[in-house]
Amino acid sequence: MSASNETAEFSAEIAAKRWLREIQVFSRPWAGLAIVAGLLQGLAIVVQCGLMAYLLQALIMEKAAFSALTAPWLALPLVFALRALASWAKDEAGSRASAQVRTRLREQLLDKVHALGPAWRATQAGGALVSKLLEQVDAIDGYMARYRPQMILAAAVPLMILIAAFAFNWAAGLILLVTAPLIPVFMTLVGMGAKARQTRQLQALSRMSGHFLDLIRGMGSLRLVDAHRAQTSKVEQVAEDFRIRTMSVLRIAFLSSSVLEFFTSVAIAITAVYFGFSLLGVLQFGDWQGKVGLGSAFFILLLAPEFYWPLRELGTHYHARAEALAAAGQLMPILQAQSPQPVGGAFVPANTAPAVRFEQVAFAHVPGVPVLQDISLAIRPGEKLAVVGASGAGKTTLLRLLLGQLSPTAGAITIDNQNLANLDLAAWRERIGWMGQHPRLIAASLADNLRVARHEADDAALQQALAFAGLQEWFAGLPQGLATPLGEGGRQLSGGQLRRLALARVWLRDAPLLLLDEPTASLDHETEAVIMAGLATLSANRTVVMLTHRAAPMALMDRIVLLRQGHIAASANSLTGPIAEFFATEGEA
Repeated sequence: MSASNETAEFSAEIAAKRWLREIQVFSRPWAGLAIVAGLLQGLAIVVQCGLMAYLLQALIMEKAAFSALTAPWLALPLVFALRALASWAKDEAGSRASAQVRTRLREQLLDKVHALGPAWRATQAGGALVSKLLEQVDAIDGYMARYRPQMILAAAVPLMILIAAFAFNWAAGLILLVTAPLIPVFMTLVGMGAKARQTRQLQALSRMSGHFLDLIRGMGSLRLVDAHRAQTSKVEQVAEDFRIRTMSVLRIAFLSSSVLEFFTSVAIAITAVYFGFSLLGVLQFGDWQGKVGLGSAFFILLLAPEFYWPLRELGTHYHARAEALAAAGQLMPILQAQSPQPVGGAFVPANTAPAVRFEQVAFAHVPGVPVLQDISLAIRPGEKLAVVGASGAGKTTLLRLLLGQLSPTAGAITIDNQNLANLDLAAWRERIGWMGQHPRLIAASLADNLRVARHEADDAALQQALAFAGLQEWFAGLPQGLATPLGEGGRQLSGGQLRRLALARVWLRDAPLLLLDEPTASLDHETEAVIMAGLATLSANRTVVMLTHRAAPMALMDRIVLLRQGHIAASANSLTGPIAEFFATEGEA
């Protein structure tokens, strides 16, 4: 790996760590409680080991009666209960802290995705984006719930135990002090490999999610060309590759646990050998009183495993750190992304058919690769304009600029002589009725699907919209009327019915500007005639901009503009000249 790549990876890791620390503020009360509970658990461990060592010393060496040890016998179960309660409180508080962080983080991500707008979302793989919002946000669970609190406890609890050990035997304390760094050192060495593999595994998960979603979306087309069976082997291969990557990550996680257990066992064995030889009289150093006693030896031997316990716990959860860092690398670019759409201003446009003007407008997604160039176009209030052109000519970009989803890289768009950048974009979009070639059907009731256009519409208005769109006969046959569930888990609609539902939404919208993106694409002539009749009624006293490849809608239009390679190639009031040639060669009947 080159030095520049290593530097970039190091910088990315530092940024990810900083970001993970920043989002911790969402859960400070619960995270603090988890740390306090962990410290209380550590204190209970020291007291428990002290009580057990005291009882053994008294019973074995001092031959004390059970009745003389009532207080320690009563205190011991209370300490056990305190330790168990503190352990539960630590885990519960950590889980709640993680839940708060993940909830707030998802809210931030969803708000950011909404703010970035449809134009940005169109550049993302849908499955990969969903994977980031779901699986990769959940990937920070272990880090927030267990690893972060354990980082503090891995320093504080061993220090507490070390002080107790040094208070009785400096040699044993020194053994613990010297062997303790072995665990974090080897934990880090193993964790470095885990992080790299975890990053690749999360990237593979995003690609797999995107592949599966794209496959599901395109299943209809694959069936039409009888290619759906050929995808089975590809799905199997993608799933098998992901399984191999997952097992590779798990293999390192289990390896790290084994390494930590090995060095813990070695360190405890060294401590036990020291006390064994000391009790046999071979070693005569280490104890502050000159001779090692059974009570102090037993106390420290009981503490030794507990001394390494917080470090082992940290090592066990170290893979959660690697997973969180890998997830941060996927989530941070979303939160840091710059929206391609304008910020907007405070000017509220009038609720009347607007005059729209493009003044030498240019746009490029990538600098130096223009999509639109020098577009100058004036649309009068109430004018019906058709924009035609081959795929990739820039028609959809033109509509997105008008919607305020994209900002021009040059030139200006004005609405009633007011720059679009100065408009209140939310108010501007309320003045727009939209109908596309792929209307969305949400998994909800018929009423909810219609109220997407106007939330406050009553049932009477919804039924009028259905009648306008020619769906009254279909509606009359629905057993639950407006409450009939549609979409996934409910009633499905044919392509023609879905397009009529979109027409009903436009009617409900009652907007002074209609933007129509291929509203009759792929429809039979009968359904197209119904849709066009509805649009003819709706377009009265409204400004209309329609993108289309079909010749039939031209009868409703006042003017036709031909886009070619980002330029206006022709403008006419009818199918003549280059526009007629376009429909003869590239348009649809």
